Amino acid sequence: MRGRPAFWLSSVCWLLVPSALLADGMTEARRIAISRRLAQSTVTVLVGDGSGSGFVASREGWIVTNAHVAAGILEGAEILVRYGSHRDRRARVVAVDAEHDLAILEAEDGPRVRPLRLADSSRVVVGQNVLAFGSPFGLEGTLTQGIVSARRDIPSAGGGTIQGAIQTDAAINPGNSGGPLVDARGDVVGVNTTILSQTGRSAGIGFAIPSSYVTALVDAVRRERDGGPARPAPVAAPSGPWLGIFAENFSMQGLQGVQITQVVTGGPAARAGLLGRQDPPPGFVLGLGVDWLGHIIVAVDGLPVRSLADLESRLRGRRPGDRVRLTVTIAQGIVAADAMVTLGPAPVSGR
Repeated sequence: MRGRPAFWLSSVCWLLVPSALLADGMTEARRIAISRRLAQSTVTVLVGDGSGSGFVASREGWIVTNAHVAAGILEGAEILVRYGSHRDRRARVVAVDAEHDLAILEAEDGPRVRPLRLADSSRVVVGQNVLAFGSPFGLEGTLTQGIVSARRDIPSAGGGTIQGAIQTDAAINPGNSGGPLVDARGDVVGVNTTILSQTGRSAGIGFAIPSSYVTALVDAVRRERDGGPARPAPVAAPSGPWLGIFAENFSMQGLQGVQITQVVTGGPAARAGLLGRQDPPPGFVLGLGVDWLGHIIVAVDGLPVRSLADLESRLRGRRPGDRVRLTVTIAQGIVAADAMVTLGPAPVSGR
């Protein structure tokens, strides 16, 4: 096929091997050892009719994958993770960083698996050997090798920008997105996310999300669970309706509410025209000359909302398909308006 190359979401797993760290480079014995280690901690992620890859990345057993791999949850699809033992386990979404195309899953009754170690991705350099390990076209446990071809910024599936993405010529294909990219010691330096191709198949140009983004996401979720400052999280009860937003508590100059930091593309809030702090401000906001903080939710069907707990309480008992009236404001409450939102299914499966 001719024409302009396009970014294709690939569903892959790869490994980075910085040969600069090892005088003898990537030997056959080293490849075999790394492959065996990855097979223990890498999983296949099954969502509806699609599949991708992921890997255990924390002592809690959390599984990292791409946000676009788990996107089927928006349509109510069930998520399963398949360990190397071919044991399938239901999983739920713990956190999503849509801007950097990352998601964290938690399996129900998952086996105890030693997590892969997250390395410092800032030390990855052009010329390092790389290995790709995952499930291209559903072929689990597939290993390929290449080099780091470049470091460059690329657009992510969630509409953000992945800075310093790792480009490689290791063969990656549909079925492997979300898998680990590791160095010669077996430490993760990246997460496979996309390929550049004219055909949708591997053409020797693939990209991984630097592991620094993974470390930040895992640390943020861990802080939240330990009672620290909460990271923006999808607002929805595990079995309830879903607004399709990332949000956090807001309090400034007497105004309290729920600040939308980001809306999920195609989700209920996005369809209703709501915007988050990370979205470009509407034109009239620029004309007012006020700081853009995203829409701030202050009421649901006329009932006040002063916190995330209030918002979840107002949505409790609602069902997907119900319509709710959200009262939102901007800046310090200088402009308020109502938005009608049709609730969707919660982005949590396996319950």
